[in-house]
Amino acid sequence: MKVLVVLNPDELEAAAHGGINRRIRAMQKDRRPNQPERPEHEQNWWQTDIIGAIGEYAVAKALGQQWQDLTSDANGKDVLDYQVRTIENPKGGLKVRRHDNPLDIYILAQVRKNHVLIHGWMPGHQVIAWDHEIFTNCWTVPTPQLYSMADLVHPVEWSDTVKPYETTVRATENA
Repeated sequence: MKVLVVLNPDELEAAAHGGINRRIRAMQKDRRPNQPERPEHEQNWWQTDIIGAIGEYAVAKALGQQWQDLTSDANGKDVLDYQVRTIENPKGGLKVRRHDNPLDIYILAQVRKNHVLIHGWMPGHQVIAWDHEIFTNCWTVPTPQLYSMADLVHPVEWSDTVKPYETTVRATENA
C-alpha cells in the first residue's frame, strides 16, 4: 500500500525552510557530494535538500509524528527509526549508497507540488542485494518492489490529508 500525503501551505513552508537551513549547515561544514566526479553545477544541492525535507515532513505526518530537522547528527534517522529518500522523478526508485547503513530501513517519498506519494520501504541491505548499481557505489530498487507502508512497525495515521493511495483519485497526481 502506498500513501498520499497532502501538505498545506504552512507545512510546505516549514519543510522548505528546513531544507534551506540544512543546505546552509552543509555549506558551513563543507560537506562533500555523494558523486564527487560530477561537476558542482550538476549537484542540485538546494533542490535536493529542500525536496528531501519535504519528503521527511510528509513521512512524519503520515506516521503521526512532528517533523524535526536534524541539526546535530548528519547520520541520524530522519523520522522515528527510518531513513527517508525523496525523489521528484516518477520513474525514480529507492537509492542506497555504500556509505549508508545497510541495516537501516529506507522509505521512498515522491514529491509533486504539495502532494507526496510515499511508495513504500525496504532495508538497505535488500536494496544492495538487488544488485542494480546505477552509479558507482549506488544501488536502486524500482518502486513496485518496495514493501507496503502497512507493513511498517509504526502504523500510518489516516486523516483527510493522509490517505491510502489505492483509494485516492489518481487525478491528484496531475494537481
